[in-house]
This record gives sequence, structure tokens and C-alpha cells, in this order.
Amino acid sequence: MGEVLNRRFGPARRAERPLFDEAFLRRMERLSLQAQRTLRGNPSSGEHPSRRQLPTSIFSDHRPYTSGDDLRYVDWNAYARQEHVLVKLGETEQDINIHLLLDCSKSMAWGEPARFRVAQQLAGALGYLALAHSDRLHIVPFNSATPRPFGPTQGKGRMVEMLRYIENIKPEGQTNLTTLLQRYARSRPMGGVLVILSDLLTTDGLLEGLQALPPPRWQVLVLHLLDPQELRPTISGPIELEDSETGQRMELVLDKETLAEYRQNVERWQATVARACAQRHASYARLMTNWPLEQSIVPYLRTRRMLA
Repeated sequence: MGEVLNRRFGPARRAERPLFDEAFLRRMERLSLQAQRTLRGNPSSGEHPSRRQLPTSIFSDHRPYTSGDDLRYVDWNAYARQEHVLVKLGETEQDINIHLLLDCSKSMAWGEPARFRVAQQLAGALGYLALAHSDRLHIVPFNSATPRPFGPTQGKGRMVEMLRYIENIKPEGQTNLTTLLQRYARSRPMGGVLVILSDLLTTDGLLEGLQALPPPRWQVLVLHLLDPQELRPTISGPIELEDSETGQRMELVLDKETLAEYRQNVERWQATVARACAQRHASYARLMTNWPLEQSIVPYLRTRRMLA
């Protein structure tokens, strides 16, 4: 898919306004990323339910007392009735790893608003949720230049540094999503929630990359950013297209037949992406760049059970 060379839909300049205001972040703090219980985390902190049962004052089950158990968790009422020393077990909470993979290839600079600006806002909002709920945050921008990642880090005290880091990323170069996902999975054996923020305009297939991120170790969310002009272009007549990443050019005449064929190809492409995600148990969400973040994108992610 190429880039239309015209004034209105050319690459957007970097916006000077903040990603969002503090009031929005305070409202966002009521939410959290929906994490599966099967993920492996650290039970000493965090707010996500896990499958582990450990001695706790919040009772859900018993097990016999063994030497070294903390006497605070002995169920003395059960001992009085049964003369057996039992330890109260409860479901523990844990922190988890949140991995935000942010596509910063040159094609993300296209659109109005630019796809990359929306991706930055989403990364900032999701990153803030991770920090606010004591999860370990990793932000990994990806393109052919392999930019420096952010994290792992925890705690709301890193919020300003995190937002400044995201705002300073610039979209440039190309990307190979399959290679990135395969290498990333090998270097992160603990797994966690992995969010891909991308226009998915890559020459490689998504399916092969997702094979490296199987459940239950990984929970993958694919947030597909699309400009409305990509789905139903309003331009017509003779135009010249340029691939924003490779520089290749193509001259076309956009008549009714060409536009109809283009729309069919776009629909097939989206269906292929959604099918690849379903086959690898990844959650897929198509997000339009003209949707307001708080009024449209956040509610949509809640209905898809990506946010809770």
C-alpha cells in the first residue's frame, strides 16, 4: 500500500501539543489492562489475579501445616473443631510484564492525524496504566534502526520520563515485524502482555511472528491503526503514489473500477490480518485514527475486553 502525494495527506509534522492532559490520566487510572490469570508474574506486588495459592489471610482453601509456615495464617477455628492444624490459602495477586511494541517506521507518519501520533497517545495511556498498577513496563519502538527501548521499569514516579521518551520517538525507516517478534520472544522467557501498535504495512507475514508468542506465557493484543482514507479514498483521476518506506513510485488513474478493486483488496488484507490473529489466539482491534482517544478508542477497547 502506498502513500498519496498530496498536500493534505502528506506526512504530518510532529505535533507540539502534549499527548494528553493530567485530567485524562486521572480518569484512565480507574481502568487497567485485562490480564489473563495464566500469565507468570511476581506475587510480591501488583494487582492482577494469578493461579497461585499461597498462605494468606484472605481465605479460599486449606492445606496441612508444615514446618516453617507463618503462624499468622493458621486457621485456629478449624483446629478447635477438628484438631488438625491447617493453613489458610488464598488467591494471590501479582504484577506482570507489559510490553508495548510501537511501530515507528516511516509509513506511520502518514495521515491526518498521523497514525504515529495516535500510536504515541495509545502507548502513553497504556504505559501509564502499567505504571499506575505496579506492573513492569517495557516500551520497544521498532524500525530498521532499532531505537533504544524504555524499561523495564515500575511505578508512577517514572510517568514523566516515560511520556517524554514516547514524545521524542520519530518515525523513520522500514520494519520487519516477524523478525522482531521472534527475537523479542526469545529474549523474554517470562512472557506477559504484549501490545503491538502498528499500521501492519510490512512485507512479511504477521502469522509467523505470532507463532513465537504462544499462550499461556504470552497474551498478545494487536492494535491495527488505519486512516479512513486507506479504506475508502475520496480522491480520483491521475495520481502518483510513493511507498513511504522504500521510495518506489507508481502512476495510476483512479477510476471507479480501480477504486472498487482497491477496496476489495483492502478488505481481504484486513480479513487476513484478523484471521492470523485468531489462529494464534491474539486479540485484534482495528482502530481508526480519526476516533477520539477517550470518547471512542478507550470505550472500544473496553468492549473488546482489552481494558477493564
